[in-house]
Amino acid sequence: MRPQSANFKSIMTLALLPLASVSPDSQLPIDKDARLTLGVSATYNATAYQADNNISFFPVGSYDNNRLYIEGAEAGFYPYKDSNDQVRIGLSYDGREFNPKDANVAAMKDLDKRDWSVLAHASYMHITPYGGFKIKATTDVLSRHDGQTVSLSHLSKFTKDKLTVYPEFGAVWQSKDYNQYYFGVSADESGRTGVDRYDAESGVMPFVAATATYKINDRISVFGNQRVEWLSSTQKDSPLTDGSVDSKTRVGVNYTF
Repeated sequence: MRPQSANFKSIMTLALLPLASVSPDSQLPIDKDARLTLGVSATYNATAYQADNNISFFPVGSYDNNRLYIEGAEAGFYPYKDSNDQVRIGLSYDGREFNPKDANVAAMKDLDKRDWSVLAHASYMHITPYGGFKIKATTDVLSRHDGQTVSLSHLSKFTKDKLTVYPEFGAVWQSKDYNQYYFGVSADESGRTGVDRYDAESGVMPFVAATATYKINDRISVFGNQRVEWLSSTQKDSPLTDGSVDSKTRVGVNYTF
């Protein structure tokens, strides 16, 4: 493993540390009335890559019985959950990718493809009257890039009648391996295409996001999500990018069983 894996293990330990100070007896009971929600979403990706924007489709789900959960493209279990603290461990889909066929610079069409990946994660969130404060650490499990990320964020929830809105803001640290895969240019690629070689470093990427859900009836709901990410300096300096902002606009429909 790369040296950064040791750093990730330390972050994972930090995320799980609150378990040492809580009593298992204070956990929320299993919710036997929890319902499964499944749906589909369409996402418009306004990318900072020198490539055409695109639309993608993806299944989504929702379920939470206080032991197991599904949330969008993430699923896992709770080692601990009460009304104020929750620890999660699971897998999540990272949809970042670069398809050279979509490049709008001729030389870049012969670069290697950068694929999406699946990340293993551990997270801890503390819920206060002012919202939830969350730390989340991830590592690549498909060996696409063998990179890691660590995010710090604040989440809120506002409900009125059938409408619920979830704002979130924070920042994500992405490791050198992560950024090199998605934003670096190897010597082989440079020699083959003429695109300048580029070695990316680790960096911090701020973001804001908001999800709105509207219940049409007891079973059907519609939702929209907007996420804006400001690229770190090492990402902006990459020859693969011509902008400093990634934006994803997602809309979809859910059915609750």
